[in-house]
Amino acid sequence: MVKMKNLENFLAACVVLGWTLVATAVQVDQTNAFYVSNRAPLAPSALIKLPIGSIAPAGWLRRQLELEANGMTGHLEEISKWLDFDKSAWASTNGTGQFGWEELPYWLKGYGDLGYVLNNKKIIAHARRWIDAVLASQEADGYFGPRVNKTGLNGFPDLWPHMVMLNVLQSFYEATGDARVLPFMTNYFHWLNALPPADFGKGYWPKVRFGDTIETAYWLYNRTGDGFLLNVAKKIHDNMADWTSGVIDWHNVNVA
Repeated sequence: MVKMKNLENFLAACVVLGWTLVATAVQVDQTNAFYVSNRAPLAPSALIKLPIGSIAPAGWLRRQLELEANGMTGHLEEISKWLDFDKSAWASTNGTGQFGWEELPYWLKGYGDLGYVLNNKKIIAHARRWIDAVLASQEADGYFGPRVNKTGLNGFPDLWPHMVMLNVLQSFYEATGDARVLPFMTNYFHWLNALPPADFGKGYWPKVRFGDTIETAYWLYNRTGDGFLLNVAKKIHDNMADWTSGVIDWHNVNVA
């Protein structure tokens, strides 16, 4: 394969080789047969997210990612108290321990993704250690992870940190196809669905960020077809903070 420095070189080569470039419109009124896309009754997606790891970074971008892998992101386990595997509630099969809130999932999401796109075996293995522990922590009712979050808001569940961990599992499944992930996530959504609607609006962070879980519910629905997930998504939308009339909170992460 010849690497082209710019578009002009590429077009010139097409002329020399006698290639014909055909522009096609994205069909937004039908599903995609090659990659996972929205199932009915969800609206078809104009753009399809490729599975993580299917595009290999090169050049400047790869160098920046390698700097992350060799820098603080890649070495945070060595210096952060929140990433102490032996003490973390996220690494405990019964959910006991310390530091069971957002810190580990936040880092693990970027760390795992970094490993997948670079195909860095060391990072993938380190991320897998945490993910295996999380997947081993599920209770019979579908809840998983630190038990303190189950009653963390004056007796009500703190649903925020799990939103990020679900993102971790989404990437992990796209990269590996691990058969444990979809049933695990389905069981957790059954637990969510059993909560009273009022619990979905408890707490500052869960209330304003619960749209993250709607995205995860759709992601899971597109892979399993379980219709109850659409009901969970509507239940979340109806009981979280209402963003449909404008920006209700200017904290930058909430907006993002």
